[in-house]
Amino acid sequence: MNAPSLLAALLLVPLATIRAAEHVIQPGESPQEIFDRAAAGDRLVFLPGLHQHGLGKHRAMLYVDKSIDIELREGAVFKLLPGVCKLEAEGEITTDQDSAKRLDDLEIGGTFDTSQPGVDGPESYGAKIYTIIIDGIGSDGKPDTFAWGDGKLFETPHKKVRVTGGWQTLNHGVKVRFSNRTGHSKGSLWFISYDGPVAYGIRIGHGRQAEYIENVRIFGKGTISMNGSENAQPSGLVKDINSCVLVHGRVRGVAVEGITMTDTNRSVMCYGEHTGEFLAGGAVGSGESFDAENIVVQRTRTINPNGAAYLFGHPSHRGRLRNVACNSNYMETGKTALEPNFNLDGYEVIGNVMKSDGQAIHCWRYSKNGVIADNLRVCDNTGKPVVVVNAPRGWRAPEPPVMRNNRNHLSDAREAEKRPTR
Repeated sequence: MNAPSLLAALLLVPLATIRAAEHVIQPGESPQEIFDRAAAGDRLVFLPGLHQHGLGKHRAMLYVDKSIDIELREGAVFKLLPGVCKLEAEGEITTDQDSAKRLDDLEIGGTFDTSQPGVDGPESYGAKIYTIIIDGIGSDGKPDTFAWGDGKLFETPHKKVRVTGGWQTLNHGVKVRFSNRTGHSKGSLWFISYDGPVAYGIRIGHGRQAEYIENVRIFGKGTISMNGSENAQPSGLVKDINSCVLVHGRVRGVAVEGITMTDTNRSVMCYGEHTGEFLAGGAVGSGESFDAENIVVQRTRTINPNGAAYLFGHPSHRGRLRNVACNSNYMETGKTALEPNFNLDGYEVIGNVMKSDGQAIHCWRYSKNGVIADNLRVCDNTGKPVVVVNAPRGWRAPEPPVMRNNRNHLSDAREAEKRPTR
């Protein structure tokens, strides 16, 4: 299916044509209570003003499980209350960035001192992240060695630490243990994150709902803010991270249009779920798949200088994702702006404008049947590409998308200046 046909098909997803009622939400009123009273096919309208709320069902300010229109009027700001999410002492190991390990036997222990500040910079979201890499392979009875650091990602000033097989102290109360003293592959990589708990703005589906949630539209000229400036956020490397809008599991026929999203890990995320055993490189064992499909994100704005924007598919949530259109959006991000990440079948990324300190568009792990066209990277004079297509070690690479007319406007102009004139 070509790009115009895909978008046309998604926009033809049937929506309820008869609205039973319109429910107006004033600042200070509970949107979840009003939503729960509404019938399928109704409309919720956030009136102008500050709508500040904590977290409710499934860690969301508003959890959606039926067909609904949600309008954020111009001047309406749907925002997480300050101080809802605090830095936690329990860490989480990330192994998905490297599935080519011979042994994946790292454990964490101790009690992290939450008074320690996080690493400055957009990759950390205020979290403390440890990088651990096997930097030596033992021989003649000697153990393997590892390097570690708790500063910027991949920086490991502590090197050639011998693996003892017991608990080994790093710092700030953190301990690690490898079950095996030898047998690792050199370069094996782990991250350990000490960060804040996950939070969502509007969440559609909790991942394993048995029936499809259909025909949800989130639109308007208002704003959703996860208030990451006043809340501890997940590190960005863990399984569950913050987003203004999350589509999760058996959900189809969703449109996100016009709104602005800010101060979050990601603006919009969408992925399925799977009950099978997760295998190296993205495969799964036998089990049930909870898939999302027919998703449109268009004409939105992401203003997120410390985070990222759109994420479609996720290596730690391995259901399938079909027919996604992310078109004509504007984004300013500190990290990757737009990421078709994993397990997509049929997607288009067309006509977006991206100002990003990281990647602009990163196809990152296996997906197929994609079209990436007419996207513009702005405010970058370093010559970074608009589109990157690759995969971490041990993962299947993406099927190359159809690409045309993706431009870095400053670099393109500079190259044009170098060409001889006649």
